[in-house]
Amino acid sequence: SLLQEMNVGIPPVVLKASRTHTATLIFLHGLGDTGMGWAGALNSIKPDYLKVICPTAPMLPVTLNGGASMPAWYDILSLDENDTNREDMEGVNWAVEFVHDLVKGEEKHGLGPDRVMIGGFSQGGAVSLRAAMTFPSPLAGCVALSCYLPGKQGDYDNLVEDKLNTPVFQAHGDEDGVVSYKRGQMTADVVQTLVKDHKFITYPGMMHEATMDELQDIKTWMEQKLS
Repeated sequence: SLLQEMNVGIPPVVLKASRTHTATLIFLHGLGDTGMGWAGALNSIKPDYLKVICPTAPMLPVTLNGGASMPAWYDILSLDENDTNREDMEGVNWAVEFVHDLVKGEEKHGLGPDRVMIGGFSQGGAVSLRAAMTFPSPLAGCVALSCYLPGKQGDYDNLVEDKLNTPVFQAHGDEDGVVSYKRGQMTADVVQTLVKDHKFITYPGMMHEATMDELQDIKTWMEQKLS
């Protein structure tokens, strides 16, 4: 993962809290996007006590896209649900550590992990889910949008000994042509066995995207968990 180390250059987009900062959301974009991609949407739903950090992924060659370089949290080899080698797990684990470090970085602003939410869309959501499953203490929450658990699903039973206290909000469109709805459902089935508080919302007609309805539901859920 030396390539990832070398390529972390673009500073994250940070949306500051507009009053006393008492919670933080770290949100990872999808493949080929940047931190700017989600900043506007998240800005429109963030409560005034929340700081939002939207990092940009390093530039990596992506096998799925013929080796073209683009912002990516890890290399994707295939989208086939039955291919156990779909994701470069070394890259995934690098990205998970990156998120864990950002969570720990909030301690210098006086916020423990229980006041930090993590989340992401698609590939970024996959990283946030694994990061939530492997963080040593409960987080404020995980917002997992149109995504999946990277790696072998069975491995998570070994990773997670007791049910986690980190609440998870998972959402998927039933017309998603990139990360299939079926894969979202399979992920939901696994996640609900790993965490105590799991919400899975299906958006009829939604493709691989975000909608205003979904953003509104995220806003409501975040405020509920952070109040």
